[in-house]
Amino acid sequence: MKKVEMVRCFVSSPSKDGEEESVPATVRYVPSDIHRLWRYLMEDVKGFTIEASKTSFWVDEEMYSREKAVYEEHTIDDVVEVSFVYCRDSEVGRPVIRYFPQEQFESILGFFMKNFSEEYIRGGLQKAKGYFVARKGF
Repeated sequence: MKKVEMVRCFVSSPSKDGEEESVPATVRYVPSDIHRLWRYLMEDVKGFTIEASKTSFWVDEEMYSREKAVYEEHTIDDVVEVSFVYCRDSEVGRPVIRYFPQEQFESILGFFMKNFSEEYIRGGLQKAKGYFVARKGF
């Protein structure tokens, strides 16, 4: 069973020169322990806009099923956790854990994995179905 404090927010791409139409914002789920650094990189380094941040938590499927009655008054988003150990050259390896909306999982995962060389992934890619749980009205 797993529970992770999480921030759900929406990310808008920086507008390109001469581009008037805005691309719709996309949802991101970021563990709150890295959210400040992630937000700094996204806004100040890459130029994205972060909006509608909401802090709550993500639970895996097992915890959700055990506590389902508690979550009846909450909104629930289907979110998949992806994890693997990335070990380049002589590195010990670093865990990589990311969260993606279930409905866009396949398209996002392929794009995300372009950042990693398959030969350096140890132990394979692990997927865990879970839920972002948030109080209604907050």
